[in-house]
Amino acid sequence: MNTKPALIATVLLSYLACPCGAQWLTQHIPLVPGWNAVFLEVQPEPRACEEVFKNMPIESVWKWDRRFSTMQFNLDPAVLLPEAPDWRVWLPPTDRRAFLSRLFELQGSRAYLVKVATNAIPFMLAVKGRVMLPNLDWYPHSLNLVGFPVHPAHPPTFTDFFRFTPEVDTSRYYANELYRIDALGVGQRIVQPARDHLQPGAAYWIGCARAPAHHSALHVTPKGVNALDFGEFLVQRDLSIKNTHPSSAITVWLRQQPSEDPPPTGGFPELAGPVPLSYLAKNDTNEWVWNHFPATGLSRTLAAGEEWVLRMGVRRVDLAPYEPQGTNGAAYQSILEVTDAGQSLLIRIPALVKKPADVAMVGALEAHDDNEGLWVGLATVGQVNAPAYTNSLLNTPAPISFRLLVHVDGYAQARLLQQVVLAWDNTLTNAPHTNGTYALWAGEPGPPADATDLSRISSVAFPVMPPLLLDGVFTNVLSGTIELGCDDPTNPFLHRYHPMHDNLDWSYQAHTNAVETRTNSRALILAFNPITNGCANPYYGADLVSGTYHETMSGLRAQPIVMEGTFSLRRISRINQLQGMTP
Repeated sequence: MNTKPALIATVLLSYLACPCGAQWLTQHIPLVPGWNAVFLEVQPEPRACEEVFKNMPIESVWKWDRRFSTMQFNLDPAVLLPEAPDWRVWLPPTDRRAFLSRLFELQGSRAYLVKVATNAIPFMLAVKGRVMLPNLDWYPHSLNLVGFPVHPAHPPTFTDFFRFTPEVDTSRYYANELYRIDALGVGQRIVQPARDHLQPGAAYWIGCARAPAHHSALHVTPKGVNALDFGEFLVQRDLSIKNTHPSSAITVWLRQQPSEDPPPTGGFPELAGPVPLSYLAKNDTNEWVWNHFPATGLSRTLAAGEEWVLRMGVRRVDLAPYEPQGTNGAAYQSILEVTDAGQSLLIRIPALVKKPADVAMVGALEAHDDNEGLWVGLATVGQVNAPAYTNSLLNTPAPISFRLLVHVDGYAQARLLQQVVLAWDNTLTNAPHTNGTYALWAGEPGPPADATDLSRISSVAFPVMPPLLLDGVFTNVLSGTIELGCDDPTNPFLHRYHPMHDNLDWSYQAHTNAVETRTNSRALILAFNPITNGCANPYYGADLVSGTYHETMSGLRAQPIVMEGTFSLRRISRINQLQGMTP
């Protein structure tokens, strides 16, 4: 079995994760005796009709099945028979015709006709489910039973909503193909669309010449998926909001709302807390910077046809600590609401993020640490001491930069590397990987001869050396000392051809100690900047760290050379084991 495709598929699935357990909201639908045309704005969970309508005075639920007929329909409920091929129907188990039911589960963003017993009193149907983006299926030259993403505060009139939708004509008065369903199941033609308002959670029969290009004047699309889903590893995602009006500007508001708790059954991840969001925008000096998503939301006026592509990021270091109470795990969940300034439209977007699962990988340690992996970056030195003049550090005429490589294993042990090789090793065949995997090598022996897809990163600022185990804690302070022996080929005092600096006696035998060359040492200290909730950059603390670089070099001169500057490191791999290293 070749695991390369499986590995790629696993990465794609974790990056393009399906929003399978997230962003909960309870939709309240008023029902009256008789017929009700309703529009589900959420994906109900549980979705089984018997569960949603349990112990309720509901006689039947109908869903139009357009696979059989797209041209004909009938508004007379007397012909809504279970045998009708154009409809799927659910009948309660107590109905003698229940065996004719062909509707078993409810789907979000779909319209239904619900028949309530005539002797019942009006009641509110509470449906908890996952937030969904509008997803309407329109059939041309036909009437469509559909609902719309309208705001309950100021729902628009039919004329306003379809003003720039030429596919739907609202100007024909008594010839309008716009209908609402009354309690008797009779289709009532809407002849004054400029006065009648669309209602949230209600469904209507709407005729169209062809399928409309957009569901409403605001077209909202998270790039790549139907949710702002960051999965276990993603840090940023784009959100597109487009004004589809051909001639009018719209002021758009984007706000973050909390998610409700998931249903107790169904195996959904627990609600661990809200998603800590940031967004990328230009500042006063025209530079792109990350900002905290404001509690009051974001606003922007979009010209006709303008698209607002907003880059959103999740600050994983700000995810609140949470210990799942059950076995379903946990996820951080929120709801983003897009509205216009007049609060006539309302579109909800799920937002979801998970912490990486502790999955054992071939060639890696079973233990896991939040900072595990390979970190690569730069140290920039801009100050050095001058003992002949002062005890203080002085600024250099120009800074010098060099590469830093640090690896953190699954036990949180950090090592300074001079070089590292990433390669595909076919000899690593532990289950479930049966044909190799990618691994890291930083010393001898290196990758096997048959390793493929090799990439090497190195730093010329350090001697060729095995990985140096550092003391301290990554993201706090790390320290270590590099010893450069008198016989090390990179020792600056060692000269192969100069008899006074080759560390050989008169018989050309090597001295066993530093006779003609000195042993040098480099004491390094990496002091990390604190990772606080004040940083809006979603990468910082998760895949990007920085701090102060300090080095004391001894042996080159009588007094130690002290230098100081800054460093930054970015995580480029989460492989938590160096081959050949014993933790």
